[in-house]
Amino acid sequence: MAGSAVGNITQVNGDVRMSQAGGYAPVKGEAPVYSGARIMTGAQASALLSVGANCALDVPANATVKVDPVEGGMCVSLNTPEATVVPASSGPDLVPVLLGGGAIGGAAALILSLQDDDNSVSR
Repeated sequence: MAGSAVGNITQVNGDVRMSQAGGYAPVKGEAPVYSGARIMTGAQASALLSVGANCALDVPANATVKVDPVEGGMCVSLNTPEATVVPASSGPDLVPVLLGGGAIGGAAALILSLQDDDNSVSR
């Protein structure tokens, strides 16, 4: 890929692959990451992506990371399989929500629903 690296994969455990000109290639150790890259981890795999001087992203198993250029910088998004989010202390005003990174356009997000009263939503 052309240009200078925007980050590095600094740790690899298991099956980790990164986009190349001819498709995806295995990453066996430290590797530079360029703008436009896609990084995928397999089952029971993980990677550590370092971007800039003091920023690191832990990439869990079965995830895809996109490193895309945006005006004036770059966007790093993480897409993971569906996960159940449960607050540490769940009271009647907090409702855990099932989320999926793929359903939100490729970026992982946390959505919490706040309920104002004790009435049920459906009747």
